[in-house]
Amino acid sequence: MSLSERALEILDRYNKTEDVIETTKKFVYEMLGPTPDRGDMLYRYEHSIRVAENGRMIAIAENLPVTDTVVACLLHDVGYRECGDDWRIHPQVSADIAAEYLARIGYDPDMAKEIVLGIGRHNLTDTLPEDMSVFQTTIRDSDDIDRFDIIRIAMAMGSSVHEKTNVEIIESCQKQIDIARWYMTLPRGTKTAKDMMDKELTQRIELLEQIIAQAKKGFE
Repeated sequence: MSLSERALEILDRYNKTEDVIETTKKFVYEMLGPTPDRGDMLYRYEHSIRVAENGRMIAIAENLPVTDTVVACLLHDVGYRECGDDWRIHPQVSADIAAEYLARIGYDPDMAKEIVLGIGRHNLTDTLPEDMSVFQTTIRDSDDIDRFDIIRIAMAMGSSVHEKTNVEIIESCQKQIDIARWYMTLPRGTKTAKDMMDKELTQRIELLEQIIAQAKKGFE
């Protein structure tokens, strides 16, 4: 895809750097560009920081390249603001922007290619390409772990119960439980990622089951 003038203007400010992680954080913040009319982009930036920390933990435990994993995770949603109303295209938009950014800062070409591939594939769920490496899958796993952590649990709880009847609460919570159980069946790149993901999903299921039990109280 052709990059927007805004993206190119930001990219023009970046070249070789000694502290690639801090520089990448700055670049991602600029690209997402949180403003009063786009406060959702601040959430997206903070999400990217948490995903990078998940990636760091997995990389250390599984002997993956730590800096490369952190950089890849930081960049995984970098194109979100460039997607307009269609968030579904953000993996490829982010991959295109990441490719240009990594080239401009002189990143190792082979690792840059691996990072870009992983970013482009990070939203895949049950059908993974046969050539998807552990490194690439770790980007996706790190993202999924944050998508089901305690902050997202709080979001899910709110939408599941706010001003709903008991029947609606039970149906909504059961749907969330079914989704969580499905995510538990998905392949993960490493044991560490699976353990981290299962912990978040188990916590979510237990809380949802408690809400269902409360909604049924006195009606059974």
